[in-house]
Amino acid sequence: STQSTGTDKYYELRKALTFIVTISHFPYTMCFLFVLTLLLLCDPCYAALSSGYNFALEFPDGDSLSTSNYVMMEGVQFPTSAATVCTWMRKFQDPRTQHIWFSYAVPSMDNAYMLSDYFHNAVSNSYMEWTDLVLLKDVWYHFCLSWSGADRLMSFYVNGVLVRTHPTGSEVRTGGTLVLGQDQDTMGGSFDINQAFAGQLYDLNVFTRALRVEEIVAMYYDGRCTRSLASTLVHDLALSWEEILGGTKSGAVKKVDAGCQGNGFLAQITELVLKEIAATSQR
Repeated sequence: STQSTGTDKYYELRKALTFIVTISHFPYTMCFLFVLTLLLLCDPCYAALSSGYNFALEFPDGDSLSTSNYVMMEGVQFPTSAATVCTWMRKFQDPRTQHIWFSYAVPSMDNAYMLSDYFHNAVSNSYMEWTDLVLLKDVWYHFCLSWSGADRLMSFYVNGVLVRTHPTGSEVRTGGTLVLGQDQDTMGGSFDINQAFAGQLYDLNVFTRALRVEEIVAMYYDGRCTRSLASTLVHDLALSWEEILGGTKSGAVKKVDAGCQGNGFLAQITELVLKEIAATSQR
């Protein structure tokens, strides 16, 4: 399923402003600033436009580290023949120790789709090792793991750079259980404290196809707080960040400030205003 994103909302805002300009004969930019002021004074309007985009999921470290800390979603309609999982991630733990932050399992396959912060990833119980890349603690990284069943290949990217490709199976069953923060050795359970993830995840999305390298690179260079996906990606969402934030949280997992309040909604509105001013000056 898909949900409305920032891209859709800005398009609707632009249409509304065009209509106002048509009936009022006021300059476009003046109408834009007027509507923007109303939005900023309207908390529910602001919340609707910025929903989910200033929250990260945090999995605690130290004494709070536990196999009870996870987000679980059951009956997930996971893509069966191709997929890409992308997120921003930062870890709180030893850079050279493996911790599983994304685990999708079905009854006959506990590692149907699995991503970790070190050592290996998996698709269809095929494992890709990557021990030559070490991620620093408390640093945000952009992760993508794409998979094509037709090509029987998975590709792993960090910060828009292809790290490795590896052969894999041709199919992943849908309707399984997704767990964030733990590794499922059986569907929905059998967690290991040594593999429990401590860190933060932000803007995690699952797509219904293997994304092209240029799409993955663009996501990274757009930055962590861009808050809107390209329109070509919106329609290929299998599981959105808003849906993941609504998953069942267990233990000490919590939503925290992602530090994007000033860089999300307002930054994109400001950018749009500046573009409209520039366009108006050229008319």
